Amino acid sequence: MDLLISENRCQRNTIALRLLLLNFTIITLVISFAYLRLGLTAPHYLYMVAANVLTLSAYIIFYSYRKDSGWIGYIPIGGQFLNTILLMMFVPAVTNTFSSIYIVVVAAVFMRRKVMFVAISLVLAADAYFFLVVDTKKFGLSSQILTGILTWSLLIIISMLLVSSNNRKLMERFFTLQKDTLDKAEQIKHMASTDSLTLLPNRFSAYEHLEHAIQQASAANRRVCVIWVNIDNFQMINDSVGYATGDQYLRFFARKMVHTFTPGMHVSRSEGDEFNLILDVGDNNKDFISTVHAIWKACQSPFQVAGVSYPLKVSMGVALYPDHGQTAEQLLKCADVAMRKAKASGKHQFRIFDETLRLDQLYKRKLENALQGALAQNQFTLHFQSQIHVPSGEVKGYEALLRWQQPDGVYIPPSEWIQLAEETGLIVPIGYWVLQTACQTTKKWQIASQMSFTISVNISALQLMQYDFADQVLAILVETGLDPRHLVLELTETLLIQSIETSTNHLNFLREKGVRIALDDFGKGFSSLSYIKQLPADIIKIDKSFIDHIDDSTVDRVIMESIISLVQRIDKEVIAEGVEKQEQLLILQAVGCDFVQGYYFSKPLPEHQAFHTLVQA
Repeated sequence: MDLLISENRCQRNTIALRLLLLNFTIITLVISFAYLRLGLTAPHYLYMVAANVLTLSAYIIFYSYRKDSGWIGYIPIGGQFLNTILLMMFVPAVTNTFSSIYIVVVAAVFMRRKVMFVAISLVLAADAYFFLVVDTKKFGLSSQILTGILTWSLLIIISMLLVSSNNRKLMERFFTLQKDTLDKAEQIKHMASTDSLTLLPNRFSAYEHLEHAIQQASAANRRVCVIWVNIDNFQMINDSVGYATGDQYLRFFARKMVHTFTPGMHVSRSEGDEFNLILDVGDNNKDFISTVHAIWKACQSPFQVAGVSYPLKVSMGVALYPDHGQTAEQLLKCADVAMRKAKASGKHQFRIFDETLRLDQLYKRKLENALQGALAQNQFTLHFQSQIHVPSGEVKGYEALLRWQQPDGVYIPPSEWIQLAEETGLIVPIGYWVLQTACQTTKKWQIASQMSFTISVNISALQLMQYDFADQVLAILVETGLDPRHLVLELTETLLIQSIETSTNHLNFLREKGVRIALDDFGKGFSSLSYIKQLPADIIKIDKSFIDHIDDSTVDRVIMESIISLVQRIDKEVIAEGVEKQEQLLILQAVGCDFVQGYYFSKPLPEHQAFHTLVQA
């Protein structure tokens, strides 16, 4: 509201200045005419000009420094009163021709009651001075002229009061409308800068605050810390107890941060389950790391809903000004990169940005650019690793494993780019290419060798989430002519659990058509017995970590035997992954494992080598 009033005063003072300039021009012409034709003396002429120049100069000076002032309106009114008195003394015949009118006009421009009353008082004082002091007979003024002057002045005063009354009502309505508009603008501004769920500042507000903090830190030669906070496994809360509880969880976390951390810290919600913290830190690295560790530790606490406690753990990324960036955008990006590295390294930790992460980021961007055209440029190939039937020693099938060989001949390990393909969505077309190529190759081998065997293909989470996933798989089987009974789709238990309803619908439909489902890396994820019952799996693949030490660890051997016994008793097949020693194979044979796979038999081989070993077998 103050801003609107100030702007309104600026506009009125500008109009008054224009009127003052116009009046100066007119009155200069009038007194010049009086000097030339009415007998005005030279000293009186100079008095008049000086009075007008003084009034105009004073107004311009104050206008330059305080354009929005409410009191500079008195300057032209006071100046014009002085002109009126001088005119009455030197040229009384033209006194009320324009003098009183101008006072009223200027007062009407400002539309302020105090200015109005001052103007009216000066008009009355001028007229009183004229009738009481000025010798009208000396100038030969008739009673009609005097009556006309008095009547004119009274009409001006009455008109002025009417204008003031009407204008006051109009201005009240105007200011009410402007106040409502300003209130709504403030609401819109608040909504634009505030997160509606947690009522914390949002990421736009955080960006502005960080820019301001950087300016202050730069001037004071201090450091600013940016912390990017991500709640670990938050999606599991939404999936298990619903989004309403997830929102309650976020509000709880927001309140906890606001009440726990120091008042000088700016806490905001970026999006989803991510928050930003901005704080001023000193020059001592030891104190800085202690502060970050204290913040990270304060974020760890359980959250209770309906008497059930949910663990609250976070991963954090930290960036410093000016060490890691000079702008708000650079610092937020570095903190985000550090946070993602913390999550990729096992979650529930914090990571401070360093040049290694910057290089990793550059390498990641380079890989992403190369990955965009890899499929179109036929840079992907499949390698095949055999799966052996333990009792007979025969090849039961193969697992198709994707390999990326760049044009310069360098192989990029899957661990470096599979996650990137997931993030960019490229894993979907790549995954369908793998499925089609694997089915095509298998059918070709079956025809050439007159043998029947299965082909196992790994399926990504994004593929399984596609609404037409099952239809796509069946279309590929029809196109390649492969019997559905010879196709095995491998999925990790984590992937299946994250989208269990969608997964179950797709996979049960495919199982009805003859496709078999393998639960890959069993034991590496949740490993809940209830999941074995719920998940639509025909085959359980025991993770390599359970096989590595069965020949020298009694505990690992007992666990492995228990898993195999349990799985076989519920009519599912078992494949042991990562068999690399004869001792491991002998133990697996002794406990009745169905199938094995590993380097002891064969590494993943290119298509022509894998087919050659198949024919030889």
